[in-house]
Amino acid sequence: MDPTIHQWNIREGMEVFGADGDKVGKIIGFTDRYFVVEKGFFLPTDYYIPVSAISNIEDDKIYLSFTKDEALNQGWDRQPADYAEAYTTSSATDYVTTEEEKLRVPVHEEELTATKRPVERGEVQVTKDVVAEEQTLEVPVTEERVTVERRAVDREASPDDIAFEEGTISVPVRGEEVDVQKRARVTEEVEISKEAVQQTEKVGGTVRKERVRVEEKTDTRVTDAGTTLEGDYAGDGSHGTL
Repeated sequence: MDPTIHQWNIREGMEVFGADGDKVGKIIGFTDRYFVVEKGFFLPTDYYIPVSAISNIEDDKIYLSFTKDEALNQGWDRQPADYAEAYTTSSATDYVTTEEEKLRVPVHEEELTATKRPVERGEVQVTKDVVAEEQTLEVPVTEERVTVERRAVDREASPDDIAFEEGTISVPVRGEEVDVQKRARVTEEVEISKEAVQQTEKVGGTVRKERVRVEEKTDTRVTDAGTTLEGDYAGDGSHGTL
């Protein structure tokens, strides 16, 4: 008898993992040279894996020297000619789903989200133009006017009177003249301010959702979350939709 199987101390129920850490299955039987991994959701049939493919055993877990994908592509799904013993407890064709072998299929859907970003909507221009116009001011001015009045007098000449001398007496006449100046004055202010006004815009888009369809091609009934898919499953390919 090959001592390898006893060196590894292989027992039924031990879990088998690939070198990449992915679970391959659970042992349901073994011989001196092979151990049988049961079929399940991930394995379409039983696999007869040689003991020589074992890399290590830790905590009742068998680790292979192959990754899971490599192990499933070694041709071990066919019973070898030197496979001598039957399974110790379970039939290779029987399969019972265990809690650890539940297959979880994620169902995705898209949803719309909205983000805001500032954009330029335009601008407001304030322009000043210089225009000329005629303006008239009414300014009161004062000027002196000379009035000559003659009065008839009959009196004796006094020493203060200047008699019999020729000459010209100048009497200045004064008045006001208007000069025009210009000065700048502020007559108006234009104040420019901005305020944020909130309004609601409607945006839309197309989103995708995943729908799961289950096709049952055996004589079993598939139950999903309390819903039983039934039909004539006598191999006719009837199916139900989740």
